[in-house]
Amino acid sequence: MSARNYDVILTVADAGPFVPGNSIVGSASGTVGFIANVNVTTDQLKIKLNNVLQEFHTNETIQSKSAVISKNANGALNTLSVPFQSNVWSSEQITGSTTISSQAPSPFIAAKNAFTQNPIVRLYEIYYPGEWFPTTPEGNPTNDGEGRAWPTNFPIKFADVAGDLVSDLQYNVTYDGDSYIPFPVDISSISQATDGQINELTLTVFNVDNIISAIVEDPYIVGNNISNSCVANVNGIPCHGIDPRTINFTPAQVGNAGEIAFDTLTRARANNLLYSATIEGTYGQSNASYTKDQTELTNGTWQDLKTDSRDLSGAVVNIKTTFANFLDVWPEHSSIKYLTGNVIEVYNAMPYRVGDSVKSIKGSTNASVVSIEENRFLFLSNPLESNTAVGDEVYIINDDVDTESYIEDRFKIDQLEELGPQVASFNLVTWLQYFKQVTPRRKYYKNTCQWQYKGEECQYPGPAGGTIPGTTLTANNNPIGVDNTTASGPEGDICGKNILACTIRNNSIHFGGFPATGRTIPKQ
Repeated sequence: MSARNYDVILTVADAGPFVPGNSIVGSASGTVGFIANVNVTTDQLKIKLNNVLQEFHTNETIQSKSAVISKNANGALNTLSVPFQSNVWSSEQITGSTTISSQAPSPFIAAKNAFTQNPIVRLYEIYYPGEWFPTTPEGNPTNDGEGRAWPTNFPIKFADVAGDLVSDLQYNVTYDGDSYIPFPVDISSISQATDGQINELTLTVFNVDNIISAIVEDPYIVGNNISNSCVANVNGIPCHGIDPRTINFTPAQVGNAGEIAFDTLTRARANNLLYSATIEGTYGQSNASYTKDQTELTNGTWQDLKTDSRDLSGAVVNIKTTFANFLDVWPEHSSIKYLTGNVIEVYNAMPYRVGDSVKSIKGSTNASVVSIEENRFLFLSNPLESNTAVGDEVYIINDDVDTESYIEDRFKIDQLEELGPQVASFNLVTWLQYFKQVTPRRKYYKNTCQWQYKGEECQYPGPAGGTIPGTTLTANNNPIGVDNTTASGPEGDICGKNILACTIRNNSIHFGGFPATGRTIPKQ
């Protein structure tokens, strides 16, 4: 289900000793939370509460603690001579302590509970294949995709602005520096049954210009040119499988340590097999992966990394829900028709208001709207970026932007339900439900061993003696029957599959049940 990023902002005496990711405890209230963000400049902590029915008390002392682990662990798992000993909690150590000066709800909670709400924005990210998610801190693929660039056209990022009176595909939806394509999207409601099961969802996306069809029907999303690809820095990390026509290297870019740095240019024309320093931005994307088509055009050798990647089965769908006023800029904007000095003429001034801070797409120079005339002339406090030109978009800056005010849901695509000229529909299952399909199918039974007697996990060497692997104990010299009594001969040596059967054989270290649980196999 939904995961809030944080619930409350605590202003404290000293935020310096605290670290994001650690827990925090109130000494008087007993409230426990998780530190989502630390701002040492303003001495503020953003806290996600473990229990929303609890709350911190102003002026109480809060502490952050870390566990001290005993050093007796040997890390020798399933050895034949020494039993495995895990790390064990020993004590706690206070890593930070301070006093709460004041507290306030997160902007997301305040906006959610407000009488008048801003439009809700849902930000969708589709990562495929799923094993390349989550991303590294640098934003690159992980796990099986580590060290390579993203598969072709991934991750897909699109947004749905709900509740606005006017919406179109020309919206600018940017959140935390990431841009999302505004798409008409319909998703069934997220609900939970009384037994805790989360319902399956249907995600319907507008198939404008067959964008979704082109991705769904492409069986060669995941692969690599193994003959003439190169290595380039993507988000500061070296990645393999890069088309050399998308990067630029000169000797002057070699650092003092001998490391090669790359500029991010764009893919050359498909029939241009030689790198040209005059690559223009209209031909592709920077630091791009080789595609199968590009590989064949350059006489390269394509290697499939997935047998068939059609229908996006297994893709991770990450959904962030926030409000429009928390985006980097306001979604609605207009473009410049004419400009001179600090006066610009836009095609429609409807989104702008006197007092708004604006900037052009060309840079970060801000200006305030002083007055508006004839619904098309904006008089600004100062000129915008010097290279701003006719046709450039003018964005409205959100003064209360908050890149941490959102809730997050995570799903996986189970199957493609519909693919037509207008829409594409996918069946989504919860992340945990999908995860259960790949976890071991071993059951947590209290007094029932699930290992094969004398098999690889059981390792019992008897009867007639023998050392129990992982111990210095000796196996029972007698054959033992299913009723845990001495049998008449080796043919009667049958395990009773319970903890007593292991104990009398001196083999309880290899018992395949879970005595600490309360679940037993029902009687037949």
